[in-house]
Amino acid sequence: MSTKLPADLLNSPKWQQLFDELSAKYAVPGAQVGVLALGEDGEADVRVMTTGVTSLKTKVEVDADTLFQIGSITKIWTTTLIMQLVDEGALTLDTPVVEVLPEFAIADAANTKEITVRHLLTHTSGIDGDLFVDTGDGDDSIEKYVAELATAISVTPAGGHLSYSNAGFVVAGRIVEVLRGQTWDEALVDKIYRPLGLTHVITKPKEAPLFRTAVGHLANPDRTSADKVLPSPRWGLPRSIGPAGTIAASMDSLLAFGAAHVRDGLGLTGERILSEKSAREMRTLQVDLSDVSTVDRGWGVGWILSDWGGVTSAHHGGATIGQIAQLHTFPELGLAIGVLTNSRGGSALAHDIESAIGTALGLTYPEPRTDATADEIDLSWAVGVYESTVMRIELTRADDGGFVVQTTAKVQIDGEPDSPPLPVVPLSASRFLVTIQGSTLEAAHVSIDDDEYLYLTRLYKRVTR
Repeated sequence: MSTKLPADLLNSPKWQQLFDELSAKYAVPGAQVGVLALGEDGEADVRVMTTGVTSLKTKVEVDADTLFQIGSITKIWTTTLIMQLVDEGALTLDTPVVEVLPEFAIADAANTKEITVRHLLTHTSGIDGDLFVDTGDGDDSIEKYVAELATAISVTPAGGHLSYSNAGFVVAGRIVEVLRGQTWDEALVDKIYRPLGLTHVITKPKEAPLFRTAVGHLANPDRTSADKVLPSPRWGLPRSIGPAGTIAASMDSLLAFGAAHVRDGLGLTGERILSEKSAREMRTLQVDLSDVSTVDRGWGVGWILSDWGGVTSAHHGGATIGQIAQLHTFPELGLAIGVLTNSRGGSALAHDIESAIGTALGLTYPEPRTDATADEIDLSWAVGVYESTVMRIELTRADDGGFVVQTTAKVQIDGEPDSPPLPVVPLSASRFLVTIQGSTLEAAHVSIDDDEYLYLTRLYKRVTR
């Protein structure tokens, strides 16, 4: 469980030039990239490279201590808090949520009773996932958010097909609060920050001025302008969404957290935050996604699992208001790679820089696979409109005979303007690629009972043909 990094990796002019060029290419004002490798002696080789500015308005340079929003990577921190409770015997992954939170309810009463902690952490609870309700900045914001779920619909039955659910992780955060007798934010400090010695990590917007902090950038709605992105007028998500995505951290702090998982729960400080059993269970396959993805093998407990040429990566990404983050861990190799950025172009930047790092380390970055050439694949059967609570996706035939996707936000969450019609790259009779807000996604057709869906991590139900 060790890796020796090439001497020049993230440590030479050629790597800095590549990072700078990719940032300019994808309209990313500022970013950090980092690699952590454990040596045979257990010591960590940590390398961090930075580029650009925290904001196009202030022009403050990004340095190694700059905080970026890590978005949904926060879910791994919340999962870690839950697994600590499992280690202590306070609950199990199969404990029904209502046993810990008797007041918990969604619109479907029968489904409410069936949802377990495992369902929350594997996105199989069925709870409508993108309910970004702002319940204020008080210490009771998460409790109030969970109460708001009483009207939330069920996308699937509990234990059904995976459909990404931010709401499920807020419920998990509330479980932490009830069993710890403290806020989710306080639990993070006591159970993760302090044992791991983390100093550059926050959850609350009011703490941001205490650090050099990146501002998100959104696509410029004036597509004729030379300025491709503009600073967002809003910095962060509501506090009520905390357990699903409000942590901001520097690359050093993100990698130190990743190292604790690479080391099966043992931090670089020598403090243990998880049992070896729980750390390994988090990256044990729970939900097989091989029928809908050629990139992600499936979902563990919190972690997404993918194959880098025979080496398993337990990873997660994050997307907030104009900020994109990625964390990949490779426990077999004693390795972690992170990317933090302040625009939606960060998805493409992360892909390219992670791929280059992987190549330098003899790893193969996972790419979507096709079953045939694009012109042999007919997606006519899939033409129609698909919807979730917050998004409308329309797949239509283009004038050139191909296919395009138009996405429309039904509820504005991140401030990004709606995209123009986006070209589709067919991969098979049931899968295609589309790039939405800078992120290239593998979409798949899914039939559940008598309904049809598009799966893009979330399930979008077909409403018209």
